Amino acid sequence: MNETQINSAARFLIERRHSDKRTCLPMELVPKTCIDALSIQQATSLIISDDIGGWKAGLPVGEKLIVAPIFSNMIHRAPTCTARPEVGLCRIEPEIAFVIGESLPPKKERYEDEEILQSISNAFLAIELIENRYQGTETISHNEHLADCLFNQGICLGPEISVDTAIQACELELILNQGEDVYVNGVHPTQSTIKPLYWLANFLSEQGIGLNAGDIVITGSFAGVIEVLPDQELTIEYSGLGKISLTIFS
Repeated sequence: MNETQINSAARFLIERRHSDKRTCLPMELVPKTCIDALSIQQATSLIISDDIGGWKAGLPVGEKLIVAPIFSNMIHRAPTCTARPEVGLCRIEPEIAFVIGESLPPKKERYEDEEILQSISNAFLAIELIENRYQGTETISHNEHLADCLFNQGICLGPEISVDTAIQACELELILNQGEDVYVNGVHPTQSTIKPLYWLANFLSEQGIGLNAGDIVITGSFAGVIEVLPDQELTIEYSGLGKISLTIFS
């Protein structure tokens, strides 16, 4: 894709963030490669008039990259946040978030795991807010979703937990309550909350992008996507770690 197409795709995707109309990218603006998709992400971050406040990351699945910026005005703190429902429901993912305390600027050499670990200042229980901004999903490619920041419409931070506890969490029971208890066996998709952050720091560095002090990084859902009601109090208990209480206002 050329620069004009990349910027046009970015503006198209930004407009849909403020519209209830879900459409597909025009054919000439569809990213054919992950490089195209990442270029659209970066163009979005330059056009959207908001700083990058964090990242969504996961280990690559084959050739599919799992990486997307989270913009500062989309980062909330419990007990309230805002999200756009789909067909009357909000879609969320229960996660753990790490906070970068010491910047990791891009460099030629790889960051060692220990360097990245030492850069982390604290960790939180967190909820990712999910939204499919395309019309349908069956025919939408991974690169199209990658360009649109992989369904992300923000995160909501809950109580702080220790970094050691966050790293050790890989399987836990979740108890969701919005009128009645629902039990979910939570399993982190990579069996490690920290490995996607190790990957992210080096991947971004290779692209000439750094992780900045204050950046918040989420690394995968313990339970896939969960549908909940907007405008009603919700609690999610992470067994042994704590509980998030919040209301998602539509």
